[in-house]
Amino acid sequence: MPVQVLDFAAFSEPEYDLPIFCANAFTTPAQSIVVLDLNPLYDITEDKDYKDKYYRNLMPLIHKYSELLPWGGKITSESLRFFSPIVIWTIFEPTERNHHVLYSALMDYYKVWLQLTDQATEENDTTKVVRNREAQHRYLTWRAEKDPGFPLLKKLIGESHAKVSLLAIFTKFTHTQFMLFVELLIALIFRIW
Repeated sequence: MPVQVLDFAAFSEPEYDLPIFCANAFTTPAQSIVVLDLNPLYDITEDKDYKDKYYRNLMPLIHKYSELLPWGGKITSESLRFFSPIVIWTIFEPTERNHHVLYSALMDYYKVWLQLTDQATEENDTTKVVRNREAQHRYLTWRAEKDPGFPLLKKLIGESHAKVSLLAIFTKFTHTQFMLFVELLIALIFRIW
């Protein structure tokens, strides 16, 4: 099995303050490194209302997977502010069992994110829309400049390939198109694994 990289993030329109759906996986024959999260737009250590709004009812997700996909180790304090309390950050042997657990977690997180998008209320206050857009930009800037996975990718596949894997392609999808796209992406990824 060759080296495989998935670096996927889905954003809502800035009229919504929804978390960012994030699925990152790096797999070699020896190990898989995975981050799966609903990244908060705002620092949840400072914005308790945002944390309660989106994560209070989602804690069973992390409890469900924390033993099956154990914590992967240290993360920089700067990176921690971009992660939610339900983040899965793990390193495991790429076995069929582990990939089934990961697939289950990915589908659960994806379904929860879709439920959040269905329940979201559009913001009409332009100040809040601008604030959401700036938060999305801050996240993308962090990913482009300080992604914690970049040094590992650079070491394993070279700097030019690592930079290409971290580039984003932005396409505006309808909800149904996005659902079909993600289902196709997930099917392709797990067929390869």
